[in-house]
Amino acid sequence: MRTMISGLFTALCVALPLTAAADVDWITDAKGCKVANLSPKEGESVTWSGDCPNGLANGEGTLTWFESGVKTEVYEGMMVDGYAEGRGKLRSAGSAYVGEFKKSLQHGRGRFEVADGSWYSGEWSEGLPHGRGQMLTPEEIGRAHV
Repeated sequence: MRTMISGLFTALCVALPLTAAADVDWITDAKGCKVANLSPKEGESVTWSGDCPNGLANGEGTLTWFESGVKTEVYEGMMVDGYAEGRGKLRSAGSAYVGEFKKSLQHGRGRFEVADGSWYSGEWSEGLPHGRGQMLTPEEIGRAHV
């Protein structure tokens, strides 16, 4: 079971941004709207569907990330001064997080689900599970169906 918990934690760490908000870079969409880029990658681009006062993504909308033209992540929710803030949903490569964000990091309460059926639901701090929460691992899923 420790291996499965470790595997889910590894999936959490890989799938979610881990850079401190102070180390932020900015990325600009084709309309000139900037968003915080906590994990810059070569060949990255974005689109933002919401408002862009003062050149920064603000309000409700959809932020879509691309690598070399291929869609990799979609965030739906509130943006404040270019950062994901408040309640939102982030989907990427077989995983999804629904919950609270602060400075584009998972912070507050939220649920992270992986395609294999495993999940963590609970408290988050600066992009990582922290505090009280519940977790279901792939091993536990297998035992439930035996």
